[in-house]
Amino acid sequence: MTQKRHIPTSLAVVSFLFLFLGILSAVEIIGEATKGSLQLDFGVLGIGIFFGLRRFSPGWRRCALVFIWLGMITLAVFFVYGFVGHGPAFIKVFGQRHADIPVIWVSVVAAVFFPLEFWMYRVLTRPKIRILFQVDSPTPAA
Repeated sequence: MTQKRHIPTSLAVVSFLFLFLGILSAVEIIGEATKGSLQLDFGVLGIGIFFGLRRFSPGWRRCALVFIWLGMITLAVFFVYGFVGHGPAFIKVFGQRHADIPVIWVSVVAAVFFPLEFWMYRVLTRPKIRILFQVDSPTPAA
């Protein structure tokens, strides 16, 4: 019989952030599909990560950590790019360019979102959270 475990608030917030980003990715894919374009976006895995984190699946936790690491690396690169890049940056939604912005704003956005990514990483690596994802080891056969 499985016992239902309590989901800590911080873990619930992290899971809902992944769900939100997964849904945004799915909407983007559907939007592109309506234009006849096929787009591959691994962000939709955020939907699976949401359910996996809420079930305390070790595999989905590892997947979430990989996404967070990739996000932190990408944000660090964007932060540097905002200082050394030339020309305007732009915002693109559903494959259409909507606004040109000064390239320094790329650094500002990266500086805002990096602490969020780092907090998500800290939540998933916190000992009290990590222990929730440990698989009970089977007892050795006699």
